[in-house]
Parts: sequence; structure tokens; C-alpha cells
Amino acid sequence: MVNLKIVGIGGWAVSNNNDDILRTYALGSCVALILHHPMTKTMGLVHIVLPDPLCHTGKKHGDGYYAATAVPLLHKEIHAAAGCYSAPGSGIVAKLVGGAAVIKIKNPFHIGERILQATHQALHRLHIPVAQEDTGGSVSRTVSLCIESGDILVKSPGTQEKRL
Repeated sequence: MVNLKIVGIGGWAVSNNNDDILRTYALGSCVALILHHPMTKTMGLVHIVLPDPLCHTGKKHGDGYYAATAVPLLHKEIHAAAGCYSAPGSGIVAKLVGGAAVIKIKNPFHIGERILQATHQALHRLHIPVAQEDTGGSVSRTVSLCIESGDILVKSPGTQEKRL
């Protein structure tokens, strides 16, 4: 039986259960960080909204909301679920989706680019390589992680779902 687990804005999920599918919807400028430990078939997904808490003076959000805190959070969760507490990285690879410029007005903030840059920096500090990306552009994306196969599927409006 398939268990669909929806990851909301600023949320995260980790699984090594073959029956699970992790999914996040409508990534515009937001970024989906996927961490995968292929040896144990453990995958994690976080829906990142902003680069860091310093650029947000509004309501306090959880650690998954910001790249600066989401990357180490997901890394720790993957390590715990996979049972690997050894060297940095430990065979974990990252994949990134999103970071689009979906706002049609002139946008001096380039928030998608800033989230991607902060995510790359945090991954570099943890010695986690980025294996693949589907980032930038001007369309939103929905991402699904199939734990059993390790497949990552990306869908944009008006297009066929594709494997990352």
C-alpha cells in the first residue's frame, strides 16, 4: 500500500519505508532540498522558503523554513533514519528543485537565487555533494520522491512528469 506524505511549506519528512512517497507542491521561488542515502534507501525532503531567518522579521517559523537551518536539520534526520553516524557526508547526496523567478514584475530580491546560494553553502559546509538540480526558470514545480525506487519525479504545469 502506498503512503503519500505531503511536505508543506517549511516542512520536512524523512523515510526509508518502501511504501512511502514524499511530495511537495507548487515550488515557485521556494527550493526543495532532497537528501538521499542510496545505501540504506533513506530519503528526505524539505520545502525551503527563505535563505535565513535574518531576512525575515515577521512571524517565527520552524527550522525547515530557512536554508541556513533546514540543511543541517535534514542532514541530522537522514543520519538518524539511516543509522549512519560516521564521517561527514557518509554517502549522502543532495538534489535541488525549484528556485524559479515566478513573479512577473521586476524583482530586485532574486529570492529563488538567494535560497539556492544559501542551500549550496550549507551543503558545502557539511561536505554533501549536489548530484542533480532542476532549478531556476520561471515555472513552479511539484516534486515526488519514491522511496522504493529512489526516483525523484518533477512536474510543472502543462508538462509531463519527468525523472530527475
